[in-house]
Amino acid sequence: MPSSRARSAYLTNTVAGAPPERLLTMLYDGLVNNIAVAQDALVRNDFYTLNERLLQAQDIVLELAGTLKPELWSGGPTLLAIYDYVYKLLVRGNVNKDAGALADARRLLEPLQEAWHVAAEQVLADKAARVAASA
Repeated sequence: MPSSRARSAYLTNTVAGAPPERLLTMLYDGLVNNIAVAQDALVRNDFYTLNERLLQAQDIVLELAGTLKPELWSGGPTLLAIYDYVYKLLVRGNVNKDAGALADARRLLEPLQEAWHVAAEQVLADKAARVAASA
């Protein structure tokens, strides 16, 4: 399946070349997208897709939690607690086919997703301004 290999290579190169602030937004985008697809799968009783997407979402939450250093800033412990709670919601959504749990997870994550996008744009703009000033 050449198109699958090409897609995989493209994604690998995209991730490898992305700055750290973009990697975080890519994780959030993937997380929210996986939940949205899982919600649609639940409505269609497509339990294979539901399970597959929620397992991917759980992996992303574990990655976010595992790379977080909550001791470095005052909001860190709260964000870690949110990740823990979202993980539990995703498990409940998968095991119990609980649409409410998935909706709650999205409601918690979408504002964070937006905030990280805004922060990433600011960091990238600051970097560009520093490069321009030094030129």
